[in-house]
Amino acid sequence: MGGRSPLLVIVFSLAVLCIELGISNGFSMIRCQETERRALMEFKQRVRDPSHILSSWVGEDCCSWEGIRCSNDTGHVIELHLRNRHRSDVSYMGCSETNFDDDDVGCRWALHGGITPSLLSLQHLNHLDLSGNNFEGNRIPEFLGSFGRLTYLNLSGAGFGGKVPDQLGNLSTLHQLDLSYNFYLDDDLYIENIGWISRLTSLQHLNMNQVRFRNVSDWLQALNALSRIQVVEMASCGLETFPPSLPHVNFTSLTTLNLEDNIINSTVPDWLFNITSLEVLSLGSNHLYWQTLDSIAKLTNLRQLDLSYNTFHDGFKPEPLSNLCKLQILDLDKVPVNNVLANLEQVFSGCLMLILEELNLSGTQLRGSIPDWLGNFKNLKFLDLSHNSLYGSVPRSLGNLSSLRSLFLYSNDLNGSIAEGIGGLKGLIYLVLSYNSFHLSELHLVNLSSLKYLDISYNYIDLNKGDEWIPPFQLRSLYMTFCQILPRPHFPRWLRLQTTLRDLSLSSTSIKEGIPNWLPSSLEYLSLSNNEISGDVPQYLPNLMNNTTYNFSSLKRSSSSSDLYFNNHSYEDVMWLFIKGSELEYTTRLLSIDKVIDLSNNGLSGSIPEELGNLHGLRSLNLSRNYLTGKIPNNINGMQRLEILDLSRNNLSGAIPSTLAALNFLNYLNLSYNNLSGRIPTGSQLQTLTDPSFYAGNSDLCGPPLTKNCIDNIPTKEEENENSMDRIESIWLYMCRALGFIVGFWTICGSILLKSRWRIAYFQAIDNMCDRLYVVLVLNVAMFKRKLMVGRQVD
Repeated sequence: MGGRSPLLVIVFSLAVLCIELGISNGFSMIRCQETERRALMEFKQRVRDPSHILSSWVGEDCCSWEGIRCSNDTGHVIELHLRNRHRSDVSYMGCSETNFDDDDVGCRWALHGGITPSLLSLQHLNHLDLSGNNFEGNRIPEFLGSFGRLTYLNLSGAGFGGKVPDQLGNLSTLHQLDLSYNFYLDDDLYIENIGWISRLTSLQHLNMNQVRFRNVSDWLQALNALSRIQVVEMASCGLETFPPSLPHVNFTSLTTLNLEDNIINSTVPDWLFNITSLEVLSLGSNHLYWQTLDSIAKLTNLRQLDLSYNTFHDGFKPEPLSNLCKLQILDLDKVPVNNVLANLEQVFSGCLMLILEELNLSGTQLRGSIPDWLGNFKNLKFLDLSHNSLYGSVPRSLGNLSSLRSLFLYSNDLNGSIAEGIGGLKGLIYLVLSYNSFHLSELHLVNLSSLKYLDISYNYIDLNKGDEWIPPFQLRSLYMTFCQILPRPHFPRWLRLQTTLRDLSLSSTSIKEGIPNWLPSSLEYLSLSNNEISGDVPQYLPNLMNNTTYNFSSLKRSSSSSDLYFNNHSYEDVMWLFIKGSELEYTTRLLSIDKVIDLSNNGLSGSIPEELGNLHGLRSLNLSRNYLTGKIPNNINGMQRLEILDLSRNNLSGAIPSTLAALNFLNYLNLSYNNLSGRIPTGSQLQTLTDPSFYAGNSDLCGPPLTKNCIDNIPTKEEENENSMDRIESIWLYMCRALGFIVGFWTICGSILLKSRWRIAYFQAIDNMCDRLYVVLVLNVAMFKRKLMVGRQVD
């Protein structure tokens, strides 16, 4: 037996190897099902694919196509991954026709069109991801509720509109459902009956952010039926009620509850604090009332808490927060803390000092100076103390916050100097110090090598180190509005080194020199208004502004973990545009501005460069209150995306070009107080700009919306010459017609009257023609009667 053992082992090993080879060969022969391949091909033919992301969908084996995953056992398609991977900010940006831009990388990589019912052939599908595409306001197909094996469905940011179909409630195996941020033009995605959600008994993750709930009051009862639910995202849904009582809390595994930015007007219910599994609780931007904050101490697992804009009956008493030893993010924006900042040391001096990463105390009615203990946080990355009544200087202790990425101290009464230790925060990305009375120099910025966004407006600035100063950072945005640039107002020479600068505001800084030719070529937002800048409008400006579009809406929030500036907060960039002589504030939520030029209220002269017409993506152009002369360029329609045009209070002359009517997105126009003349052009978009003040102060302008009517015959010298030529051409046309008629008529009729032989022949010809017609008619009548008689005899 001992001799046979090696032989048996060898035979057994060979048998196992053959089996494995056979199985492997069997797997290699498995291909996708033909019916499923045809279904996918029909889907491909139905959608528009401008970037050819479905270019691999060729051949017989659909299991090898990009985005397709098949079962190794059966060859059935089980996963469909068609997410737009280039759409990093799907939540806040759409690809609708009003904001589609060729420079928007995300939109270029989106699939467009609709979903074909042929996908019903994929009955083994368990994963479907179509997020970030553009289905152009089409309804979510009801047949999606027929995929009985689906466990993952992601349709977020995909441009769907209309009512969410109740058939989705048939997906009883679904673990994750994401319908968030769907909109197309004005057609939001909405829900009228939420009862179908209670049938998703396997659901663990639900994201309905920005899906509108219409007259839905039983949303909590539907959620309470989901015993496995862990994450609920219902921000910006229009929720109005928060039931005060719940007999039995069924979702005991809930870890995330996000109800921010709704219109809930009620008292925070007690049952909420029985969900001790909660890790994220976001109730901000509602009308919620708290009797007391004591119950929050029960939620010891909280990592993130947002109570912004909430109201407290007996005043805000933050002491219970000190028990939340796992809390990393605390947002109390606009909560009426109404206290001296130094008095909050007891709340934060314990475990929160070690664990807290983000602290938002903006607009909380804080008073006093900034205390030294704020510099003791070990992991703080985000600190917002803006919109308070803090005074004094910035303490040196803030320089100890080595993990800090974002610091907001704007809109306070802070003054004096900033501790030079702030300049040692090498990880700082966002620094906003505007609306204070600081004295800043390069010493405060000397080591801020990671700085990207700097707003030091309304302060005293001494950064005049000439060409020799090399900043340690490469900025993306710089705002220095209303700064006193010491020792003299000028364009800071170190700006030429900022090769990534996109947004630059030097408005109201009393600069008295011309616009230099070394401004960074990466600029897309340029505001130099309210200065004493002289010279011509530079012809090289279009070369600066014709760069890849940077959409300000992406500044609202960021999905990047390092960009804590926008990660969980509502701070927005604010752009100041000078319109109609007054300074108006436009937030990025209200105005879809990508590229801006504001050179208003300066001493610019010369004509408007025609090169500006090449700025196809420009959204706002303000050249008002200068000394510009000449005509408005005819190629102004080249600025196809222009929304705001202000050329008022200059010395422009000539007619308003008719091409202005081709600016389909124009919603503000001001040409007042120039020397323009002629008829105001009309067009589809200009018909909506009916305010006569847009054209006031131009005495030679006429036509709607002005009350001055144009004299049609001689409105201007140019039109008079045109009209004269038109009248002469009309007279000659009528004369030629009359002369032709007279000559033709008398040539024929005159000959008949004068020559008797022609007259006799003419009348004989007419008689012969009448005789022939009579004979033909009689013969046809006789033939018809004969056929009729024969037919009667046969009957």
